[in-house]
Amino acid sequence: MQAGPSYVPVGHGSPTVYHYINPITQEHVASLLPPDHPEMICLQSGQHVRETNFGVLGILAAVIWFPLGIGLCLLDRRVKCKRCGHVIDGGICN
Repeated sequence: MQAGPSYVPVGHGSPTVYHYINPITQEHVASLLPPDHPEMICLQSGQHVRETNFGVLGILAAVIWFPLGIGLCLLDRRVKCKRCGHVIDGGICN
């Protein structure tokens, strides 16, 4: 099977189904999303572009209860993909 996406037109008026291979797990993925969609770009590259945000409560805890507050700040972080918006780690507070 080829490495890039392939598509199979199902019929007249039917949606196009795209077939992908996950580069990490080598599993077959069928999707209605085209290859230029951000989620499919992340799937084809095999990695997300991580962006970390810290919550207001975590930052306040880090300032007020330093150094124990640093641990609380790390619990209140949210990691998501910049490209497709997939939440990788929602943290304990979310």
